[in-house]
Amino acid sequence: MDDRVGRFIIPMDGSQYGKLEAALEPDEHGRGMDMCSINPAYLGKKYRYAYACGAQRPCNFPNTLTKLDLVEKKAKNWCDEGAVPSEPFFVARPGAVEEDDGVVISMISDKNGEGYALILDASTFEEIARAKFPYGLPYGLHGCWVPKN
Repeated sequence: MDDRVGRFIIPMDGSQYGKLEAALEPDEHGRGMDMCSINPAYLGKKYRYAYACGAQRPCNFPNTLTKLDLVEKKAKNWCDEGAVPSEPFFVARPGAVEEDDGVVISMISDKNGEGYALILDASTFEEIARAKFPYGLPYGLHGCWVPKN
């Protein structure tokens, strides 16, 4: 099984083969990456950063969030024992000029059956805040960001 992670380029010119570029080896990011997202301003464009759920062994279930740098071929992970994150989504800082200038948000179900919104600095991938919910949060795969305006 090939556990490399990278950007797969799909040819739009009718040619037969795509291309995997900027692959990271499993030791860089853990195993089992899923639910990748990017800064939505870069959809359809060349991007450097991707955010995903991953599984740090010995677990086979998503228990980490990962920021992938596809240029430097490096990864940064967030993990909290017993936490089960949902799909991370990027929210740009108003006026941002850098691709990773903003936050990454994920809904987390924790080991106590409680839930919170986790907010990570997208650049450093360090935790900024947790917004706890007043109720338990079942595991959910996906989320979305809906701006106020």
